[in-house]
Amino acid sequence: MHLIPLLSSLLLLGTSLANGHDTDPEGQLLNSVAAAVERLEKKIEEVKNAFFTVHRARSFGSGSERLYVTNKEVGKFAALGNICARAGGRIPSPQLQNENKAFASVLERHNKGAYLVVHDSAKFTNWAAGEPNTAGGTKQCVVADAQGAWRSGSCEEDLLVVCEFSFI
Repeated sequence: MHLIPLLSSLLLLGTSLANGHDTDPEGQLLNSVAAAVERLEKKIEEVKNAFFTVHRARSFGSGSERLYVTNKEVGKFAALGNICARAGGRIPSPQLQNENKAFASVLERHNKGAYLVVHDSAKFTNWAAGEPNTAGGTKQCVVADAQGAWRSGSCEEDLLVVCEFSFI
Protein backbone atom coordinates (compact mmCIF):
# COMPACT_ATOMS: atom_id res chain seq x y z
CA MET A 1 0.00 0.00 0.00
CA HIS A 2 1.03 3.60 -0.53
CA LEU A 3 -0.19 4.68 2.88
CA ILE A 4 2.77 3.33 4.88
CA PRO A 5 5.48 5.17 2.88
CA LEU A 6 3.38 8.33 3.11
CA LEU A 7 3.03 7.99 6.88
CA SER A 8 6.76 7.31 7.18
CA SER A 9 7.50 10.45 5.17
CA LEU A 10 5.18 12.49 7.35
CA LEU A 11 6.85 11.15 10.51
CA LEU A 12 10.29 11.94 9.12
CA LEU A 13 9.08 15.39 8.14
CA GLY A 14 7.67 15.99 11.60
CA THR A 15 10.95 14.91 13.18
CA SER A 16 12.94 17.01 10.74
CA LEU A 17 10.78 20.09 11.34
CA ALA A 18 10.93 19.57 15.09
CA ASN A 19 14.74 19.53 14.85
CA GLY A 20 14.73 22.72 12.79
CA HIS A 21 15.66 21.01 9.52
CA ASP A 22 13.39 21.58 6.56
CA THR A 23 15.86 21.04 3.75
CA ASP A 24 14.92 17.44 3.01
CA PRO A 25 12.95 16.83 -0.22
CA GLU A 26 9.90 15.36 1.55
CA GLY A 27 9.67 18.40 3.80
CA GLN A 28 9.89 20.77 0.87
CA LEU A 29 7.25 18.78 -0.99
CA LEU A 30 4.93 18.75 2.00
CA ASN A 31 5.39 22.49 2.50
CA SER A 32 4.61 23.03 -1.18
CA VAL A 33 1.48 20.87 -0.96
CA ALA A 34 0.37 22.64 2.22
CA ALA A 35 0.76 26.02 0.50
CA ALA A 36 -1.21 24.78 -2.52
CA VAL A 37 -4.00 23.49 -0.26
CA GLU A 38 -4.12 26.84 1.52
CA ARG A 39 -4.42 28.66 -1.82
CA LEU A 40 -7.22 26.30 -2.90
CA GLU A 41 -9.08 26.84 0.38
CA LYS A 42 -8.88 30.62 -0.14
CA LYS A 43 -10.12 30.26 -3.73
CA ILE A 44 -13.03 28.06 -2.58
CA GLU A 45 -13.97 30.70 -0.02
CA GLU A 46 -13.84 33.40 -2.73
CA VAL A 47 -16.11 31.37 -5.03
CA LYS A 48 -18.50 30.65 -2.16
CA ASN A 49 -18.69 34.33 -1.26
CA ALA A 50 -19.22 35.30 -4.90
CA PHE A 51 -22.01 32.74 -5.23
CA PHE A 52 -23.81 34.01 -2.14
CA THR A 53 -23.37 37.62 -3.29
CA VAL A 54 -25.06 36.78 -6.60
CA HIS A 55 -27.77 34.84 -4.76
CA ARG A 56 -28.46 37.72 -2.38
CA ALA A 57 -28.56 40.18 -5.28
CA ARG A 58 -30.98 38.02 -7.26
CA SER A 59 -33.22 37.33 -4.27
CA PHE A 60 -33.11 41.00 -3.19
CA GLY A 61 -35.21 41.99 -6.19
CA SER A 62 -37.95 39.52 -5.33
CA GLY A 63 -37.71 39.75 -1.55
CA SER A 64 -37.51 35.97 -1.42
CA GLU A 65 -34.93 33.31 -0.74
CA ARG A 66 -36.16 31.32 -3.75
CA LEU A 67 -34.58 31.44 -7.17
CA TYR A 68 -36.26 30.33 -10.39
CA VAL A 69 -33.89 29.17 -13.10
CA THR A 70 -34.33 27.60 -16.54
CA ASN A 71 -31.99 25.51 -18.63
CA LYS A 72 -33.91 26.83 -21.69
CA GLU A 73 -35.11 23.33 -22.58
CA VAL A 74 -38.72 22.17 -22.78
CA GLY A 75 -40.25 19.01 -21.37
CA LYS A 76 -43.26 17.24 -19.95
CA PHE A 77 -44.25 17.29 -16.28
CA ALA A 78 -43.18 13.65 -15.71
CA ALA A 79 -39.53 14.52 -16.41
CA LEU A 80 -39.47 17.84 -14.56
CA GLY A 81 -39.13 16.48 -11.01
CA ASN A 82 -36.05 14.43 -11.90
CA ILE A 83 -34.46 17.25 -13.89
CA CYS A 84 -34.87 19.68 -11.00
CA ALA A 85 -33.78 17.16 -8.35
CA ARG A 86 -30.59 16.35 -10.28
CA ALA A 87 -29.81 20.07 -10.33
CA GLY A 88 -30.45 20.38 -6.58
CA GLY A 89 -33.82 22.08 -6.94
CA ARG A 90 -37.49 21.21 -7.18
CA ILE A 91 -40.58 21.92 -9.26
CA PRO A 92 -41.57 25.57 -8.73
CA SER A 93 -44.14 26.27 -6.02
CA PRO A 94 -44.40 30.04 -5.50
CA GLN A 95 -45.75 30.74 -2.00
CA LEU A 96 -45.90 34.54 -2.19
CA GLN A 97 -46.85 37.11 -4.79
CA ASN A 98 -43.24 38.32 -5.11
CA GLU A 99 -42.07 34.72 -5.65
CA ASN A 100 -44.63 34.29 -8.42
CA LYS A 101 -43.42 37.58 -9.91
CA ALA A 102 -39.82 36.26 -9.92
CA PHE A 103 -41.04 32.98 -11.48
CA ALA A 104 -43.07 34.91 -14.09
CA SER A 105 -40.04 37.04 -15.01
CA VAL A 106 -38.25 33.87 -16.17
CA LEU A 107 -41.29 32.88 -18.24
CA GLU A 108 -41.63 36.36 -19.75
CA ARG A 109 -37.97 36.42 -20.83
CA HIS A 110 -38.50 33.18 -22.76
CA ASN A 111 -42.14 33.86 -23.73
CA LYS A 112 -43.13 30.35 -22.61
CA GLY A 113 -45.23 28.71 -19.94
CA ALA A 114 -43.98 26.26 -17.31
CA TYR A 115 -45.28 23.73 -14.81
CA LEU A 116 -45.64 24.47 -11.12
CA VAL A 117 -47.00 22.75 -8.03
CA VAL A 118 -49.79 24.24 -5.93
CA HIS A 119 -50.30 22.76 -2.48
CA ASP A 120 -53.76 22.58 -0.91
CA SER A 121 -52.51 24.68 1.99
CA ALA A 122 -51.22 27.46 -0.30
CA LYS A 123 -51.92 30.92 1.06
CA PHE A 124 -51.16 32.49 -2.31
CA THR A 125 -52.52 31.55 -5.73
CA ASN A 126 -52.49 33.30 -9.07
CA TRP A 127 -55.25 31.48 -10.96
CA ALA A 128 -56.39 33.06 -14.23
CA ALA A 129 -60.10 33.85 -14.56
CA GLY A 130 -62.19 30.66 -14.67
CA GLU A 131 -59.38 28.51 -13.26
CA PRO A 132 -58.72 25.97 -11.97
CA ASN A 133 -60.77 24.10 -14.54
CA THR A 134 -60.18 20.36 -14.65
CA ALA A 135 -63.31 19.59 -16.71
CA GLY A 136 -62.87 16.62 -18.98
CA GLY A 137 -60.24 15.04 -16.73
CA THR A 138 -57.31 15.76 -19.06
CA LYS A 139 -56.02 18.77 -17.13
CA GLN A 140 -54.18 17.29 -14.17
CA CYS A 141 -51.26 19.71 -13.98
CA VAL A 142 -50.89 23.39 -13.10
CA VAL A 143 -49.31 25.55 -15.78
CA ALA A 144 -48.18 29.16 -15.55
CA ASP A 145 -48.47 31.15 -18.77
CA ALA A 146 -45.76 33.53 -20.01
CA GLN A 147 -47.18 36.27 -17.76
CA GLY A 148 -47.30 34.06 -14.64
CA ALA A 149 -51.08 33.43 -14.53
CA TRP A 150 -51.97 29.87 -13.50
CA ARG A 151 -54.31 27.49 -15.30
CA SER A 152 -55.13 23.81 -15.36
CA GLY A 153 -53.32 22.05 -18.17
CA SER A 154 -52.29 18.73 -19.59
CA CYS A 155 -49.21 17.11 -18.06
CA GLU A 156 -48.16 16.15 -21.62
CA GLU A 157 -47.44 19.70 -22.83
CA ASP A 158 -43.85 20.53 -23.72
CA LEU A 159 -43.19 23.54 -21.50
CA LEU A 160 -40.13 25.49 -20.40
CA VAL A 161 -38.11 23.60 -17.79
CA VAL A 162 -37.91 25.88 -14.73
CA CYS A 163 -36.64 24.75 -11.33
CA GLU A 164 -36.91 26.40 -7.93
CA PHE A 165 -33.89 26.65 -5.66
CA SER A 166 -34.23 27.63 -2.03
CA PHE A 167 -31.46 28.63 0.35
CA ILE A 168 -33.59 28.96 3.46
